[in-house]
Amino acid sequence: MKFLKWLMIGLVALVLLAGVGIAALVYLVDWNNYKDEIQNAVRKQTGRELVIAGDLEPTFFPWAGISTGAIQFANAEGFGDQPFAAIESAGVKVKLLPLLRRQINVSEIQLDGLQLDLQRAADGSTNWDDLINDTAAATTTTNEGEVEVEGNSATIAALAVGGIQISNANVSWNDAQAGTDVKLADFNLGTGSIELARPFDLTFDADISSTSMAMSAELAGKGEVMVDLEGQTYSLRGFTLDTVARGESFPGGTLEASVAANINALLGDQRIDVTDLVLDTLGMELGGNLNVTGLDAEPLVAGSLTSNEFSPKELFAKLGVPAPETASDDALTKASLAMDIKASPASAALDNIVVKLDDSTIEGGVSLPSLAGAMPPVRFDFNLDTFNVDNYLPPAAEADATDADATASGGAEGGDTPIELPTELLRNLDVDGTFRVGEFTAKNLKTTDIVIPVKAGGGKLGIENMTAQLYQGAISSSAGVDVSGSGAPRYAMNLSLDGIQAEPLLADFMQKDAPLSGGGKVTSSVTTSGNSVNALKSGLNGSFSTAFTDGSINGINIGYQLRRASAALSGKSMAAQAKEQKTDFSSLSMSGQIRNGVIASNDLDMRSPLLRLAGDGQVSLPAENVDYTTTVLVTGTTEGQGGKDLEALKGVKVALPIKATFKELSENAAGVMIRGLRQSLTSNLENQAKALAEQRAKELKEAARAKADEAVEGQKEQLRGKANEAIDNLDGETTEALDEALGGDAKEKLKGLFGN
Repeated sequence: MKFLKWLMIGLVALVLLAGVGIAALVYLVDWNNYKDEIQNAVRKQTGRELVIAGDLEPTFFPWAGISTGAIQFANAEGFGDQPFAAIESAGVKVKLLPLLRRQINVSEIQLDGLQLDLQRAADGSTNWDDLINDTAAATTTTNEGEVEVEGNSATIAALAVGGIQISNANVSWNDAQAGTDVKLADFNLGTGSIELARPFDLTFDADISSTSMAMSAELAGKGEVMVDLEGQTYSLRGFTLDTVARGESFPGGTLEASVAANINALLGDQRIDVTDLVLDTLGMELGGNLNVTGLDAEPLVAGSLTSNEFSPKELFAKLGVPAPETASDDALTKASLAMDIKASPASAALDNIVVKLDDSTIEGGVSLPSLAGAMPPVRFDFNLDTFNVDNYLPPAAEADATDADATASGGAEGGDTPIELPTELLRNLDVDGTFRVGEFTAKNLKTTDIVIPVKAGGGKLGIENMTAQLYQGAISSSAGVDVSGSGAPRYAMNLSLDGIQAEPLLADFMQKDAPLSGGGKVTSSVTTSGNSVNALKSGLNGSFSTAFTDGSINGINIGYQLRRASAALSGKSMAAQAKEQKTDFSSLSMSGQIRNGVIASNDLDMRSPLLRLAGDGQVSLPAENVDYTTTVLVTGTTEGQGGKDLEALKGVKVALPIKATFKELSENAAGVMIRGLRQSLTSNLENQAKALAEQRAKELKEAARAKADEAVEGQKEQLRGKANEAIDNLDGETTEALDEALGGDAKEKLKGLFGN
């Protein structure tokens, strides 16, 4: 017991001696006498000047500590005359008595007027490179015989700090190499009393500005911090950060945003959890949870994010951007998004994506399997339930005006529109994914069950074997662009439509009566290349074929037009207007070749009970016109579509020329066809009438000639009769004289002279 008694007395004496020693060190030693030595040591170690302008003021019981006035640390050579670092004042104190209990109790740490100037020169060097090099040179490696001593966690756990106060701090960063700058001004940070494993308050505020980015911002944050060194746990709860940013790049010149979260770092588990994360700006709230694991190896970030329902139109307004004018008032009025996040230094993925826009929902995921290259590969799979593009297009009147302006201007200068593809990006793409759509509407065309496989690699981007259901038929298509070569981009497309119903498709697309009905099949295969719209038109090559059955050409009744023209030329009463303005057919087929943008076909074949239709001609895409002639052969003798009335025209062929621009056909295709038919019928029937008239004139001429011949013959007969009578009345003497002169039988010979 005596031993313990004397041991305790010894310990107390030792502490008292230590306290007296500290007191003597604080009060008996004038620290200001050592300022020059401190400054010289810093100059020797770093090559820079350290200026301690104010006095070093010590304190003792119950706190042992020191406070300073202004201190400046010079900048590196070549980075200006302003100090690298400076403070107006600083102070720290340690309470003596808790040291007897192996506790470190620090008073409030104060740092006022910190100035820190950080720079990077144009050559990439910084104004702290020399400090790092000096520190590295002065640091020696641990010898094998040395033992690394870890701190006693029990002693460290007893650490307590009365608080930290940093006021009026300013930090500047100027990067001459990148041409950027950032300044943190009037930074203030304060805490409550800090004790390990117990929460304490944290507040801070600052102003941030950048001349190069033409922006500034005010920051203010707060939270509750807890540090548990023994449990290796660090937490920041109830953290909020509010900012007001200003600059030309922000909508309306100002952007307000706030962030809130709870952050918990479990370093023993190499894990950081961020919960109750909320980002609020521009009427949008993005909330979720994140966690980071594997801090000591390959960090993995995982979590989920979900937004509130917001209005894209209101978001445009807050961004200071005019919202797009849409055909539907309900378009862009509500949206939301949700997703799961996974990311590591090697890969990244967004899974369980759900994006809602008005009445449409898209679900799926996208991943970057490798982040090793400059252009990471992309893999995706998305499903869209329904989407109507027309709802998001400009209103009809505005769209028509835009189309008219585009038509009038002819695109870019010279009537062409350049196409500038990001060829370098396309050459480096590695994409493989599928996009599925339940129902899709564009230009009033409705398509369902769409599957679009997309692939990109080696400078080729394409859609491989897209399939869909379209107007009671099926569509299969492949399309792509190839920029792997050094020349102009090359395009290719293959299309197959099978079982499609033309009338509802064309009616929806044209928003008026369809010019064609019937079930059909369409195939085409085309290629082109170029860097402009006109080049693509001129470079188009390929083939196509179409075949429709049991349909009609709507808007024109060819039978009625034939009867009408026939009646007009024959002078008969006009045929009654047909009830149905269409021409039925049992089959309609056509195929053709495309060369340098000119589509040529010579095998149009339409068959109906009344007519046969053939055709030959071409369509020029570069010239945007049609020069095509169809030939109508009247075959009908049935009642259908006026076949009985056309009995007289059976076997008649009528040419139907179609010569018009694309614009004329788009505005009034039926009118163009009727005009051509009328002109052809008029010319055809006029030619027939002329031929009939010439035939009639010939017949009349021949009849007149026959009548004249008959009259002459009558007169001759009368003359013969009179001549015979005169010959018979000759006297005997005259007769004998004539007989002697003519060698006998003079009267008969004389009558023979008159045809007897």
